[in-house]
Amino acid sequence: MGFVFFCEMEVGAAFENIGLTARAMGMGGAYSAVARDTSALLWNPAGAAQMSSPEIGLSYVELYDLLGYSFIGWAHPIRLGQTIGAAVLSSSDTAGISQERIVLLSAAARVPRVPLYVGFNVKSFSTSVNLEPGVPLGIGAGWGIDFGLQSALKIRVGAVKIGLVLPNLLSQVAYEREAVERYSESLLREWRVGVALRGDGGLVAVDMANGHPLIGGEYRFNSGDNTFAVRLGWRFTEGVSRGLTAGFGYHGGNLALDYAFVSGFYAAQSSRFSVRIFY
Repeated sequence: MGFVFFCEMEVGAAFENIGLTARAMGMGGAYSAVARDTSALLWNPAGAAQMSSPEIGLSYVELYDLLGYSFIGWAHPIRLGQTIGAAVLSSSDTAGISQERIVLLSAAARVPRVPLYVGFNVKSFSTSVNLEPGVPLGIGAGWGIDFGLQSALKIRVGAVKIGLVLPNLLSQVAYEREAVERYSESLLREWRVGVALRGDGGLVAVDMANGHPLIGGEYRFNSGDNTFAVRLGWRFTEGVSRGLTAGFGYHGGNLALDYAFVSGFYAAQSSRFSVRIFY
């Protein structure tokens, strides 16, 4: 949240990754090797290169009955193995004190003649903090770059996918506050690496996120033209983000709906809702 900067707290808390999109969080966030739809714009931009049809994705979560986070993304394959996309992420508190916004442009492509996909995000950040609604305290603006890789290998029992993501590989955000000299900070660099094994209807994934393991699984089954999924995961992270996740999904026609319950310490339970529209 942007206001923590102006209170001179740890820089990594601004523009924090709180785990948007329900399918990913239903699997405990073990998603760097799995992402291949509009959620890839958040979890691994390289995955978007494997999309076969254009789509729009939306997601929302509210934390502590105080902070609301929303995502709207668009991804469009321009040819086989090449996809472009864009997204807007925003957050604000119910009192109107703090707001953040991220606007990103994304591009992903397959490397010729090898099963390797590469993706980039270019991001614009903006944040504002008010003493009270309508009374500004400070503002911030900046930029960032994400980088991702994905690869897939066929084996006898299914397919193995590998993913690597470097969010905020490069970044710079400048802040202005009344009576305080303008200053700049780089956002906290993160890293995630993961592997996923897909078999007959099932998927198991393991990620290392900044040194902390995440595990998740998904099972899909069909009923006519409809596909249903159940998911389970666990995050071996620190603080409020540690714990069990679970979810389910539905895909039929031009619509996919996903839900995830995310537990955590200190009453940090929350629900994620996501919608994807194919056109």
